[in-house]
Amino acid sequence: MPRDEEAVVHSFDSVSSTQRAARDLLESGRARVGHIVVSDQQTAGRGRLGRVWTSPPGGLYATFIVPSDRLLALRAGLAAARVLEALGVAVRLKWPNDLVVGERKLGGILIEANADVARVGVGINLTMSPLGDATCLLDLDVRGDRDALVREIYSGLVTRESEAGILESYRTRSATLGCRVRIDVTAGRTVAGRAVGIDALGRLLVETQDGVEVVSCGDCLHAPVAD
Repeated sequence: MPRDEEAVVHSFDSVSSTQRAARDLLESGRARVGHIVVSDQQTAGRGRLGRVWTSPPGGLYATFIVPSDRLLALRAGLAAARVLEALGVAVRLKWPNDLVVGERKLGGILIEANADVARVGVGINLTMSPLGDATCLLDLDVRGDRDALVREIYSGLVTRESEAGILESYRTRSATLGCRVRIDVTAGRTVAGRAVGIDALGRLLVETQDGVEVVSCGDCLHAPVAD
């Protein structure tokens, strides 16, 4: 994989989404592992589970093309969180990899992957909060240069780290462990209980009335639940 200084950046004024642009560039042979797609805005940005990600000018919208690995979801969250921590932001990770300050969302990550290649989409609110329950760096009296942040996140993504180190670092930054949660794992099925652990594959362990359930994906909400 190219080092940080060798990363190829595809920069756009506007795209439907950096994930789609990265996919198109990959399919046409114009991009490969080690390339980054950045846009000033997205007209049809997407979050996890097909949600709309409002993407006005002034935010960080980037997709990093990297090799797939089993802890990529955790590593991506860590890479972004560490860069924000270096700016003095008290950011934590809401499982699996939402970037939150308190309960306000500062950014999110969307990963689309096959066996070999992953597109890691990162969105961070820099100068405005598109949604009322979100926040941005400007709200926190923090200034961040978008292009510098993109380079630093990429550097974090390609830095080698042991799986044990990844898991330990993620757990210490988790906003979810110890919380009561509701997770919509499939249409019509919800897991409710207390988040008690993150396993070796990055899955959330939820203690329910019927025992500990292992959750690999889903929409996680921090909310009171019945014991």
